[in-house]
Amino acid sequence: MFDVLRKYNKTLMSEPLVDLLAQPGRFERFSASLGGVLLDYSRVHIDDTAFGQLLELASEAGLEEARGQLFGGEAVNLTEHRPALHMLLRGDCIPLEQRPADAQQALDAVDFMLEFADRLHRGRLPSQPEARITDIVHIGIGGSLLGTRLLHEALGQAGSEVPNVHFLGSVDAHGREALLPRLNAANTIMVAASKSFTTGDTLLHARRVRQWMEKTLDAEAVRKRQFAVTGALEKAMDFGVPEQQVLYLPDWVGGRYSLWSPVSLSAAATMGATAFRELLAGAADMDRHFRDAQPADNLPVIMGLNGAWHRNVCGFCSWGVFPYDQRLKLLPSHLQQVIMESNGKSVTVTGEPCPEATSPVVFGESGTEAQHSVFQALHQGTDIVPVNFVGVVRPAHNDSEAHQELLANMLAQATALACGRTSEATLAQMSEAGVSDAGMLLPHRTFTGNRPSEILMLDELTPANLGRLLALYEHKVFVESVLWSINAFDQWGVELGKQLAPGVQRGLAGGDADAPGLAGLLGYIRDRS
Repeated sequence: MFDVLRKYNKTLMSEPLVDLLAQPGRFERFSASLGGVLLDYSRVHIDDTAFGQLLELASEAGLEEARGQLFGGEAVNLTEHRPALHMLLRGDCIPLEQRPADAQQALDAVDFMLEFADRLHRGRLPSQPEARITDIVHIGIGGSLLGTRLLHEALGQAGSEVPNVHFLGSVDAHGREALLPRLNAANTIMVAASKSFTTGDTLLHARRVRQWMEKTLDAEAVRKRQFAVTGALEKAMDFGVPEQQVLYLPDWVGGRYSLWSPVSLSAAATMGATAFRELLAGAADMDRHFRDAQPADNLPVIMGLNGAWHRNVCGFCSWGVFPYDQRLKLLPSHLQQVIMESNGKSVTVTGEPCPEATSPVVFGESGTEAQHSVFQALHQGTDIVPVNFVGVVRPAHNDSEAHQELLANMLAQATALACGRTSEATLAQMSEAGVSDAGMLLPHRTFTGNRPSEILMLDELTPANLGRLLALYEHKVFVESVLWSINAFDQWGVELGKQLAPGVQRGLAGGDADAPGLAGLLGYIRDRS
């Protein structure tokens, strides 16, 4: 089917995107919505015929059957023999009979987390209500940090009682050593998030933070200020975290999908428990939509098909995401993990080489800042990069002039990418401005256009709408994985480097390093350490 699509695309490319956009009713035909989230994909360079062929591709790939397996609790993560049940944490779309034995334990952990979050939101230590908490140090890496930090940045509240949250991810000690002297251990708690509770970066930071607490607090006070989120309950307790402060993270929740779990204790503490429940409800709404809606009207299906169109039919190898709302500035970082760790695979589910290109390289940053960094290449570079814009209709401030300028910039960028500017229009503009060397400048100031984008508009950045948005991206990734016949739920690619690191560390300490090609560099580093 991809060959049919590629053949048709050669015909379609003869019709400029600006002409397709001029067709009556294009927005109505190429947009879809759910709740307070709108997807406008009218600037994707497709027409009704191409969209119909994409739906046929989904059918041939067995998307509806695969979707049924996902929601039926089957072991869709074939290499680890696990289901992918993160959706269970946010709704009831997984049948009771298909839920794992520890499902209730996982759901109870979310409830316990929200009880803790409610007390922390009021600045109180959960185990000692009279103790004041002003700061939370959240320790994690990858999925144990990125999603939580995004939620905190997007929805966290400021207030006299709401604690500040500080994130420690990389094992690099500079951030920690700059942070701890500014805090009061008596008013601080530590949250260590690691599913296995063996993650080196996380445990090293946790030991150092505990040692810092022990300088000014007695042993019992330190215990009351340690919290853990993990699937390895015994290891966390052996580390010194009280049993009642260890929150369970099951193995059927992948790290990049764990923001819906107790991993987000720190974010829930600044959002408030009610807002976090609304976030879960919004995500559950998108889950039901993905499960039940027909493919032609299904937002995750549409976005997944657009992704395959750009990656496999058009041959575009990168994908940019640009939120025009500072509260969503960490969305690109979160999506890098959700997309690239999920679909960065080169073999199919049967272990054969994948015949089609898979995950694009994902990048992005917020709003107008990106216009002054990467957009030059997006408009006039040799590579065409599909773009995903994210905007908010109604902001949480009262400066309507600033917000209109922000939205105007986003919509203008989408228009410029799609429509470009012809050499005739460019020459006329320069002539009107009295540019003397217009002929020489003409090729430098002309824009080819035909550069696609999707626009996602949130009515407001509410917890429910953010839940819908993040779940939409998750399901988009699953759709693409089905089209490519790959496993979106394992991540063996992150393992090899971690396995080699201990040997390299021995080399840094002067021992033998089982790392070909590093002897010279290790010697250089040792000589200067």
